[in-house]
Amino acid sequence: MADASFDSRRAWTVAVGAALANAVGFGTVYSFGAFFDAMAEQFGAGRGATALVFSLTLLLFFGFGAVSGALADRFGPRTMLVVGGVLFCGGLLATSRADSLAMGYVTYGVGVGLGGGCWITPMLATVGAWFDRYRPHALGLTAAGSGLGTLVLSPSTARLIDAYGWRRADVILAGVGAVALSIAWLLVRRPPVPPPARPGAHLRAVSRTRPFRLLFVSSMFMSAALYVPFTFLVSFAKEDGVAASRAALLVGLIGASSIVGRLGLTGLSSRLGPIRLYQGCLGVQVLAYGVWLAGGGRYPVLVAFAVVLGVAYGGFVALGPEVMIRLFGASGLGAILGLVYFGSGIGGFIGPVAGGALADATGTHAVPILFAVGLSAISAVITLAVADERVEAPTDHPVATAG
Repeated sequence: MADASFDSRRAWTVAVGAALANAVGFGTVYSFGAFFDAMAEQFGAGRGATALVFSLTLLLFFGFGAVSGALADRFGPRTMLVVGGVLFCGGLLATSRADSLAMGYVTYGVGVGLGGGCWITPMLATVGAWFDRYRPHALGLTAAGSGLGTLVLSPSTARLIDAYGWRRADVILAGVGAVALSIAWLLVRRPPVPPPARPGAHLRAVSRTRPFRLLFVSSMFMSAALYVPFTFLVSFAKEDGVAASRAALLVGLIGASSIVGRLGLTGLSSRLGPIRLYQGCLGVQVLAYGVWLAGGGRYPVLVAFAVVLGVAYGGFVALGPEVMIRLFGASGLGAILGLVYFGSGIGGFIGPVAGGALADATGTHAVPILFAVGLSAISAVITLAVADERVEAPTDHPVATAG
C-alpha cells in the first residue's frame, strides 16, 4: 500500500518549488546564446573559444548531478538549493566583473554551472520520489518549469543586454535567481522514500546493467547535438539577416514548445509507456535538425524547427525520471539520475565547442548543423535497444518504489 504522503498536497507543493528552481536554473543557462555575440566582441574571441564558456557550464550543470544526486539523497534537497544558490548567483555577479574570457570560464562556467548542478538533478529526483499515481504529471510540471524559464528569460535577457549591456544583465539575473531560489527553498522537502542502505553499492549495481549504459551513452550524444542550437541558433539567425530580438525569440520558442512536450507527453506515458515515448522523442529530434539544415536561415522554417525540437526535447527531459523509476525503482533515484546526467554534461561540453570549431573552420552554418543531425541520429538508434521491462540490479536493500 502506498504511503499517505505520496500524491498529497505537500507533494504538489514540492513539485511547484522544484519547477520554480528549474525555471531559474535552465532559463538562465539557456539564455547564454543572447550573451554569445556580446562576449565574443568584448573579448575579441572566436566562436569556439566563446562557446567553451557554455560548454564548461553544461559539463558542471549536468555532470555534477552524479555527485549532487547522491548528496541530496543523504542531506536533502534543501541543503543543495542553499549551496547551489550561493554559487549560482555569486557566479553571475562575478561574471559581470570579468576582465577576460578566461575569467568567464571560471565565474560563469564553474560558478553558474556548478551552482545549478547542485539542484537540477535533486529537484527532479525529489519530485519523482514524492508521487505514485500522478508521478508523470508531477514530473511534467517540474520539467515544464525549465521550459517556462527559457521562454521568459531568453528573450528578456536579450532585451536587458540591448538596454543595459551584458554585464548589467548578469547582475539582474543574479537578483532574479536569488529571489526565485529562496521561494523554492521554502516549498521543497525531502521525499518519503528511504535511500538504499548502501547507496554506493546500489548505484554501482545499477550502473553495470546494460539498459543503464545504453541510456548514459544515448544521453551523451543527444546533449552534444542539443547544445549546438542552444549555442548558435541566435548567432546563425542574425548572420542570416534576422533581427536580434526575433533571433533571441527562437530559443524562447524552444522553451515554450518544450512545455507542451513536458506536460502533454508525460500525460500519455501511462497509456503508451514512458520508454517508448522517450525513444520517440529522440527520433523526432533527428527530424527537427533536418528541418534546421534545410531551412537556409528562413525565419518561418527556423520557427518550425524551434517548435518541433522543443516538443521533442521537452518530452525527453520530463520522461527521463519516469524511465529510470520504471527500470530501476525510486530508491536512490537522485544518484541514478545524476549519473545519467553526467553523460549529458559530457555531451554538453563537447557539442558547443565542436560546433563552434566547425563553424570557424568551414565558415558555414551547414557543417555544425550536420554535426548535430549525426549525433542525434546515433542517440536515437542507441535508445531503441532499451527494453520496456524492470531491471533487477542486485542491492543490499530492497528497492523502495511508490507503487
